[in-house]
Amino acid sequence: MQALKKRIHIGNTIAGNPIDIVTYTLTKGKGKRLHIQSGIHGGEITYWVQHKLFRFLKENLKAGEVVFVPCANPAGWEQRSYFYTFGKFDLYDGRDPNSHFPGKADGSLHQRIAHALTDIAKTADLGLDLHTARDSLPYVIFTQEKYLPLVKDVGLKYNFLDDGEPSGSFDAALDPLGIDNLCIECGSHDEYDAAKTEEVFNGILRLLARLGMIDGKRAPKASGGSYYFRDHKKILTRDAGYVRYDVELGKPFKKGDTLFTLHPSAELGAELPEIAKEDGVMYKRSPTHIYRLGDETLHYIPKSRLMKV
Repeated sequence: MQALKKRIHIGNTIAGNPIDIVTYTLTKGKGKRLHIQSGIHGGEITYWVQHKLFRFLKENLKAGEVVFVPCANPAGWEQRSYFYTFGKFDLYDGRDPNSHFPGKADGSLHQRIAHALTDIAKTADLGLDLHTARDSLPYVIFTQEKYLPLVKDVGLKYNFLDDGEPSGSFDAALDPLGIDNLCIECGSHDEYDAAKTEEVFNGILRLLARLGMIDGKRAPKASGGSYYFRDHKKILTRDAGYVRYDVELGKPFKKGDTLFTLHPSAELGAELPEIAKEDGVMYKRSPTHIYRLGDETLHYIPKSRLMKV
């Protein structure tokens, strides 16, 4: 087993300190190559999955090479206010760091970061981009139906087929190169949840077994069915105030159920229940109970839009 830690220099901070992308590579003999990156958005803690997988593969990698990029965007993780890390958008230009792929070697800071990440991943057989999403269940985002066997291996229950126009995210670099890739939302923003970490970790083990990189016996079988959807719906608040959710993430609801109750701040004692207009399931919601008029609350998948993987 060979282990290599490497720094890729992007530039310097205003204080003159280096901005480096750090990679960790495990190699054992000949085999497939997996690229797995986390943290393109500051505050999205998927480090738990990388940490667990790195320790496992140091002992159990059978063949091939795994490149870990635990903090793909070091600049984004320095954008903080009080206890909150603002890494979803660049506070300088307002752009999403995950909208610059495949990047530019002589472009803006985040274009240079995207270019460096593309360069690392361009020889991979499989690329995984780990994220978190508001207050969320783990789920896969994928861009082509040909990736459905990979999605089935990961084994998460609800998965989003986003096959619209490329948005400049990581898949926009790998899809044109013919490299299989998935985005995995590992749970909620700024969260430690051992069960979600284990669920994603086991899904990645099944992908490694598919690639022949670990012994298949080390990859637990997926439990339960997997579904995917192309379309989802979101509900906006009808007034400003405070929201109390009445349905749970991942639990199916019926037409007529109360999804959440809005307490309008302009009228103490008032309540506005939001009633489901169709059967469905909530898969993510905004990580707050404080809402302005027209803010997004929950995202749900209508039951009629779910398809078996």
